[in-house]
Amino acid sequence: MWWSDNELRTILKQRIKGLGDEIVPDSPALGQIRNTLKSLLQQKGIDADIQSQEPSTFSLTAQRDPDSPGPAIVFSVLSPKVLVDRVVIIGAPDKVKDDMIGGLHSLEGRDYAGEEWIVRSSARRTLEPRGYLSPHVEVTHDSPRKSGDRYLVNVLISLEVGVQYRVASISADGGPLLEGRDLSEYFSKKAGDIAGSDPLRMLAGSIQALYQHYGFADVLVEDPPQLDPAHAAVSYHLTVTPGPLYHVRNLTIQNLNAEQESKVRDLLGMKSGDVYDQSHLTELYRKVANEPALSSLKFGYKFKEDAAASAVDLSLDFYKEGGAVKATVQ
Repeated sequence: MWWSDNELRTILKQRIKGLGDEIVPDSPALGQIRNTLKSLLQQKGIDADIQSQEPSTFSLTAQRDPDSPGPAIVFSVLSPKVLVDRVVIIGAPDKVKDDMIGGLHSLEGRDYAGEEWIVRSSARRTLEPRGYLSPHVEVTHDSPRKSGDRYLVNVLISLEVGVQYRVASISADGGPLLEGRDLSEYFSKKAGDIAGSDPLRMLAGSIQALYQHYGFADVLVEDPPQLDPAHAAVSYHLTVTPGPLYHVRNLTIQNLNAEQESKVRDLLGMKSGDVYDQSHLTELYRKVANEPALSSLKFGYKFKEDAAASAVDLSLDFYKEGGAVKATVQ
């Protein structure tokens, strides 16, 4: 909270020879950066302990909030404590300000960690259901102040909510599997309603699951909002691009005896030459757990798509419960 990230990057590169924008985990550069940050704070009269945290495996593979920063090595002040004192909101309509404060109140009293993306995400979740689809959210902070053996800082949120949108039109083309089908009964809003969260979201999810069930593993379902700020209107149109129809080319089952493998193939209900259906694998977890001859086993799976051949090679790797996982989803 004493420097911006960009300011710190510039200072660190000036003081650490050869430092670039990327560093290798567990490299000597981590210690050099911690020591340099500690020295910078000492120049402000702050005797601080600096920690660095590397991204977890989950953060590298999981789907992220689109507003969140990418996986990175994070350097922060371990001590003295730096806490958020208050969250101050400027420019929010009275009818949503209380809800926004309620959603952000949990930040108060917690470690300050650069709250920009959390605040923007929370603001979006509060404003979008009320029709404010293109707000501008600026997040800053005031000057840090010492309070006993810790530092306090206020998070300042300046909002320009923009126009309140209404729905101009909603339509959906369900693609070849739903050709000619009127899908309007599945829209969560209608023309004239105050816009909110994507009114086609649940329909899009159901259509994607339908196509995957029938072998279209690469199906693309899109419904981007078309904003018309001049008329405070938004239109939605859902489209489906099915992609190739996949069939199972090779099915390999590892680490089972002949009897167990035969049982698993029966339970899976999908063999070489069949249309590839992801739901069979999901259901297989339940079936294996309820099958006495297999209940002590777990499995992981991996599959490789060959788009040119419209084929999937599928491998199931079994292991004893409590043992090492032999395969992961790719």
